[in-house]
Amino acid sequence: MMPSDPGGPADTPAPDDRDPDLDAAEYVLGLHTPDKARAMEALAMHDPAIAAGIVAWENRLSPLAMAVAPQLPPPELWQRLALATGLQRPTPRRAVPRRGVFERAWRSPALWRGATVASLALAAVLAFFVLTPKPLAPEPLLAALSAQGSPGAVFLVRVGEGGRATITAVGRLNVPLDRTLELWALREGAPAPVSLGLLPGGGRTLLRANLSAGTRLLVSQEPSGGSPSGAPTGPVVYSGLLING
Repeated sequence: MMPSDPGGPADTPAPDDRDPDLDAAEYVLGLHTPDKARAMEALAMHDPAIAAGIVAWENRLSPLAMAVAPQLPPPELWQRLALATGLQRPTPRRAVPRRGVFERAWRSPALWRGATVASLALAAVLAFFVLTPKPLAPEPLLAALSAQGSPGAVFLVRVGEGGRATITAVGRLNVPLDRTLELWALREGAPAPVSLGLLPGGGRTLLRANLSAGTRLLVSQEPSGGSPSGAPTGPVVYSGLLING
């Protein structure tokens, strides 16, 4: 029986042998651990074949890398890297008490002096409005305008504060189509009446006038558009006296 060769065939690689081309490809792809990558770089510096294999794989894979758009890392990543590598030290934050300013203001004598002065001023203002007697509103002036010799009112006039006058038609009016009604005020002692404006055939009219008790109100028939002379030109059909309401 022939003794077997303990070494085996001379061209059979050992179980731990690796393909240099595969090692070069994995190095370029970044699949090696840091220790193995440093060992691969040391071998490439002394073995031209390994260095050539690394260059060849870089040339093959570089088009794939160039096809991917570059992405900038977020600023937070650079800050974390700087802190992890010791390039930057964390800045300690100063603790500021939240209530310190308010506590100092609360204990300030100036604050209480100002609050006291403001309270006294407010009390004075309230006392002024409470104790000062309110002026009485003037009584309104009222007048009922009626035809001569007729007891029924045709217009009611109310003059309130600020000379605001309201004239309301309450009776039946008989005005020719080519005529219009004009309101006049004849004050005591005045030589002639003053026009207060035109009145519609019905409804309510608002106007402002400086009137007083004892003033007589007259309504005359005038041409369309009012009196052309500034004085009554037609007959006075209604009249009444302003009195305190």
